[in-house]
Amino acid sequence: MRIKIIRVGGMTCAACVGRVEGALNAVEGVQSAVANIGNDTATVVFDESRVSEKELAAAIVAAGYQVISENREEAAEQEQRDLEVRRRDLCISLFFAVVLSIIAMGHMFGLDVPLDPLPFCLIQLVLCIPIMYGGRRFYKKGIPALFTKNPTMDSLVSLGTLASLCMGLYNTYLVYAGDIGAMHSLSYDSVGMIIALVSIGKYLEARSKMRTNDSLRKLISMAPAQATVVRGDEELVIPASELVVGDTVLIRPGEKVPADATVVSGESSVNESMLTGESIPVDKKAGDTLYGATVNGSGSLRARIEKTGEDIVLFQIARMMEMARGTKAPVADIADRVAAVFVPTVMAVAAIVFIGWMLARHDVQFSLTIAVSILVIACPCALGLATPIAIVVGTGRGSQYGILFKTASSLESAARIDTVVLDKTGTCTVGHPAVNSVSDESVIGIVAAAESDSEHPLAEAIVRYARARDIDIPPHSGFESVTGGGVRCDVDGRKVLVGSGRFLTEEGVDVPDGAEGLASSGMTCILAAIDGRYATTIAISDPIRDESMSAIDSLRGDGLRVLMVTGDRRETAEHIASELRIDEVHAETRPGDKLGIVRDLQVSQARVAMVGDGINDAPALTQADVGIAVGSGTDIAMESADIVMMNDDLRSVPAALEIGRATLKNIKENLFFAFCYNVVCIPIAAGLPVLLGYDGLVDQMPIISALAMSCSSVSVVTNALRLRRFTPKALGEERPT
Repeated sequence: MRIKIIRVGGMTCAACVGRVEGALNAVEGVQSAVANIGNDTATVVFDESRVSEKELAAAIVAAGYQVISENREEAAEQEQRDLEVRRRDLCISLFFAVVLSIIAMGHMFGLDVPLDPLPFCLIQLVLCIPIMYGGRRFYKKGIPALFTKNPTMDSLVSLGTLASLCMGLYNTYLVYAGDIGAMHSLSYDSVGMIIALVSIGKYLEARSKMRTNDSLRKLISMAPAQATVVRGDEELVIPASELVVGDTVLIRPGEKVPADATVVSGESSVNESMLTGESIPVDKKAGDTLYGATVNGSGSLRARIEKTGEDIVLFQIARMMEMARGTKAPVADIADRVAAVFVPTVMAVAAIVFIGWMLARHDVQFSLTIAVSILVIACPCALGLATPIAIVVGTGRGSQYGILFKTASSLESAARIDTVVLDKTGTCTVGHPAVNSVSDESVIGIVAAAESDSEHPLAEAIVRYARARDIDIPPHSGFESVTGGGVRCDVDGRKVLVGSGRFLTEEGVDVPDGAEGLASSGMTCILAAIDGRYATTIAISDPIRDESMSAIDSLRGDGLRVLMVTGDRRETAEHIASELRIDEVHAETRPGDKLGIVRDLQVSQARVAMVGDGINDAPALTQADVGIAVGSGTDIAMESADIVMMNDDLRSVPAALEIGRATLKNIKENLFFAFCYNVVCIPIAAGLPVLLGYDGLVDQMPIISALAMSCSSVSVVTNALRLRRFTPKALGEERPT
């Protein structure tokens, strides 16, 4: 099965979404199709041996919608052109609607319109024509949808305005036949204002949707257009798109990295904030990885290209964001189920109300005006936008902090988490050992020399410690590693032993009492002896990340239960847990044990988020309600997770849960607005004011309905856009890059 994201043009409401999904799901070989009005996409899972991409595109076009170019630049240009056409059509409709309204209703405000009855009617009809031309997209989509028995919002607007137009034509005929009183019952102004007001709402909605995709567009646009490639003794400037794996590129100070690469020579600091959200540059030297579109600092680098095109991390992030925006959150099912039957139900209600008022001995014009009002005011635009627009903005906001939600479902699930399980090594801690203290610094150079040929992580920590302090490491020889004990080595003519206290004792060294006292504090103690005499104790530990305490405090402050699981020994685990004030600790666990812990928590009705970085965390990440992989984690961990943090800042975990809660709250607010709007407005449009004695509002009800419908859509979009300013408390006053 293959997953394809198709950009679809022309979706305007929840009914359009259902129509696109229905057209795609009807194609043989399609397993599933999910359309999203929030970013105008359809995510299709299909068997490419049974159906081609051209057939999928043809199904969308046959349903009355457009397939937008896959090229992101072309798609953005096409979207911009469509917005310009909408703006031009809106200006046409709005201008003539205002003129039409002045002529039609001027006498109500004391204006003298010196026209005879028939010219009065004909001028209004003529003014109505350009307005309907400006709103032609409603008819081009709405009328065919009626014939295919899949009515949409455009169908409601089309029916309402055409009914008003027919009523206006009928009254014009009556005026022509001599019934002068019919000139006061024209409805051309209703046609004009309905189209103009609905077009305003659609234009603002389209412009807002462009804004919601800004973060994704800006991310893609960060990739540099050119690269300096080194071929022989020449430096050639070529388009970045022509780079191939294995090319050597020169990256000067201030330039962007053209693709994912490995540093061959040079040292510099690189700003990776556009990927990780971290503003502090990362030091790079030979052997380190560079990511495309990150910005080089003050040094020059030569690097070997490892990945190009859409294989680089930048495009993988963009693809992940598109996938998340193209999926549906479970809460969206409520709106989908309602929208599936909403438009046909509204049409039926309008017909029933029309018949009801006729039976109540009201004339055709009165009854038809009420029916038109119902068709216009009950448009499900707000209902269709409520969930996807919030999902698009929420995932975009997360990406600005280096937090990637893989699916809309993970965004909603994050909002419901009540228990967080943290892996220790690499998650709460840095993930590699570092020297914590040395009892005698004067011999550290000799000890580092003895350990310099060892590949053991503890030996590497000692060597790093010495080099970081510019301590001289003398020459050495005769290196010998003793499995499970330590090393023997000759350093500058002196016999050096480095290892555990037991190893030194077995070698005949008199180890003083308390030499390994720091081991009870969760540290590993390495002892050294020179020429048969004890010399120093080096305490090594996996340091706690600077942000871990703040992150865990934020989780507890949000009322979440926090646990730690680790495969490390119990003494070390309990020491780290006590430092972080975590009460529940599971130590010496295997991958299966972590999976069992998560499963047991779920059995007890907990909603669990698992945070990890290693292959051993993958089963638990998959089992958890939400799996969160930290940025330094393995590829397997990231593939198993639902949320990926592009940085190692543990505060991103509570921040991700906060963004999830804020997005879910926003969705619920939007659904509340949409449902309440229809519950309140449909009875009003159906004639409730008449029953209460306000008959004078009837003639203006279609116009009021159009205005109310537009306001409902704009209010939902505006509410969703508030998420663009949301700042997680866990990150304090920090702002995204």
